[in-house]
Parts: sequence; structure tokens; C-alpha cells
Amino acid sequence: ISSIMSLLVPSDGLLETHVTWNEVEERLQRALNTTARLGKNKSVRHIGQGQGFASRIGVITCDWEGAGKDEKLPAVFALKMSSMLASREMSENKEFKDDFKPPEGVTMEQMMEGWVGFIKQVHNTEVDVYRVLSQLEGELAVPKCYYTVPFTNENKLAGSLALEYYDEAQIYHVYQNMSVEQIRQIARALGKIQAASVKYGIEKEASIDRDTWVDFWKNFGLDIYTQCVEQGKKIDEAIHGSLDAAIPLVPLYFGTTLPMTIHKQIGCGRVLVNGDHWAANVLFDSKGDLAAIIDWQLAHIGVGVEDLLRIMLSAMSSSDRRNHTTELLNEMYDSMKKNLDGATAPYTREQLFLLHDLLFPHCAFFFAPVLTPVFLTNLTGAPNEEEKLKRKEIVIDKLRGIYEDIVIYHEKNEKRGLDLKWKA
Repeated sequence: ISSIMSLLVPSDGLLETHVTWNEVEERLQRALNTTARLGKNKSVRHIGQGQGFASRIGVITCDWEGAGKDEKLPAVFALKMSSMLASREMSENKEFKDDFKPPEGVTMEQMMEGWVGFIKQVHNTEVDVYRVLSQLEGELAVPKCYYTVPFTNENKLAGSLALEYYDEAQIYHVYQNMSVEQIRQIARALGKIQAASVKYGIEKEASIDRDTWVDFWKNFGLDIYTQCVEQGKKIDEAIHGSLDAAIPLVPLYFGTTLPMTIHKQIGCGRVLVNGDHWAANVLFDSKGDLAAIIDWQLAHIGVGVEDLLRIMLSAMSSSDRRNHTTELLNEMYDSMKKNLDGATAPYTREQLFLLHDLLFPHCAFFFAPVLTPVFLTNLTGAPNEEEKLKRKEIVIDKLRGIYEDIVIYHEKNEKRGLDLKWKA
């Protein structure tokens, strides 16, 4: 990778990013209206390793000095800093180089540099979303945001967000399964957020009314994307059969934008969608109860079943997902209706069930290729062979079920005979 100043290159800021202690202190002082300073025992601890490829997240311990007696300042907070160092490390991995070949005439360096613009764009989306979330009514399962720093023409390298830190929070990995009750809690929280966004009038927010799916797909060619899907075969032969059955559908679904246009095609309203609502982007407290939904970089205005589908695909065993789909759809719908306070529902219960079936293959193809590299990254951290095998069995079950159901829902949807336009 080039040594130019870039999100791909280590810097001398916090956690090798371009964010500095001085900047953090100054922005905190403005946001909290204080003259207190970060003390000599301030520290940053890296968390979130292996959970994503677009940021570094640090827990900041403030050690405030000079705070007023009545000032209530956060002792710790989470600092999310845009960075592609994890992506760079992945791209330099020998296995990755063996499995992924850039299109002819394009180097891996050029591909990675191309992703930088996308990462900056989605960071700025998250900045806008936290502004909106702060204005929504009700107690929502989202972190408090202390300040945001977008990328601009003047600030090209140090995008960040300072967020509430949840002590002892539990994060589930792709090699773990959440309980059905935990997914119920998430379904209710999603319904509540959707209702709040309707009451707020989310359709007016042009800055987040963007086609996330188009932005995502343009970072791939069909060949690269197919390589991503086929990488699932590296995990185990047990996946090969279901994956081979789904592979012929890849060209049909590659580049799909149906989740962004289906509201017009079936006549339903839209809500705020997280867009990246997988297992690692949900926090639970020490009792196992939902604390917060995080990571709003891919947020957009769309149909809420996207979020429920993604968490079910990433965080449930195939049998639990299949056996509880109806229950969870009803849970989300009932929560949304309950919290509308008389506002018009954006969709009917019948439309929600239809949306689930129609969008299942689209959302599954969007998610499944990402699951494999994340899993392989985490597999190397297993403490022993027994744990490694346990993790592997859980992911095999998820991937096999996803690819089996892609084919099942594709065939089911074909029989509906609906004339839907998939691609913009």
C-alpha cells in the first residue's frame, strides 16, 4: 500500500489513526460545555478487533482535571475513528491474496484506495444519523452521542464519533447464537425506532435518503463478488452443496437495488433502517438484555424488514430462525404499531410478511459473503481446537441455512409472478 497520507496507513494518533488527544479534548470541552481537561492518566484501549474493517474503536478513560463540583462528565466513552488499517492487513494476508484476484488491469492497492471514498461517505452518513437519532422521541436503544467529526475538504483523515460507552457490554460474534428472547427484544426495539422515525418525518432527511445498495455494489465487479461468495467453501465441505445450488443465482442478484425501491412497487411507506444490523452491532448488558443498537454507517430510509432479516441471518441458528420467523415479524410489527401514537403505519402486517419473503434472497446475498472473511478472521483467535470446532459448526449451520433458503425463497418468489424491477 502506498505510503501517502491515507486511512490505509498507520499514523501517530490514537490507535494509529489521525485523531489526536488535543482534538478529542477540545471537542469534548465544547460538547460538554466545560473547561475541565483530560488528566495525565487518560488512556485509550482498543476494542472491536475482528468485528469490522472500516474503523478503530477505543475506550477513552478521561481522568478529568479541573472539573466543577457539580459537573457530571463521562468518566469513559467510546471513540469510533474511521480507519482502514484492518482492511489493509486483510488485503496483505497471503490467504486473502490467493483467494481474491482484482479485475484485470487493477491492483489490490487501487481497489483499497477506491474503498476509502466509500468509507468516508458512510462515516458522514453515520454523523447525520446520530443528529437525527438525537431528535427522535422516546427511549430508544441507541447510544448517546457526545460529538461527531465528519470528513470535509479541510478534514480529510480524522473522522470520528464520541459515543456513550456501555460497561460490561456483551457483543455476540458470528460464531455465536443469540437466544430467541434476545432477538425478540431486538425486534421490539426496531419497531420502536421505526415508529419514532415515522413520527419525526424521516422522509424529509435528504442527507440519509441515499441508495446504500448502489454505493455498496459499485465497490465490486461480478467476478470479485462471486469470489467472495465462493470463499465460503473454505470453511467446510458441508457447505458446498447448498452453496453450489445458490451460485447460479449470483448474477441475478448482483447489483440488486430492490430493497431501496420496493416501497414504490408494492405501495408502502419507509422508515429509518440501520442497514448493517448484524450480530456484532448489537450490545447486551451483563444480564443478557438489549442495551443498544450501534454502527449506523449504512443507515438509510427504506423498509424495516432489512434490519430484522440481517440480525436473524447473523445471530440465530438456522432452526431457530426458521421456526420463529413468523413470531419475530409479528413482534416487530406490534411494537411499531404500539409506538406510533396515532400516526399512519408505514406498512401493513401483510406487507411486512411479503417484504420478508421478497427481500430474503437480496439481503442474504448482501450479507453472506461478508460473514466468511469475518469468521475466518475470528477463527484464528480460538483458544483451543475444541472451541475452534464449536465456532466452525455454528457458522457452517448459519451459512448452509442461508444458502438453502436463498434458493427456497427465490423459487417461492418466482411463483408469485410479481413484475418487480430489481436493479436501478
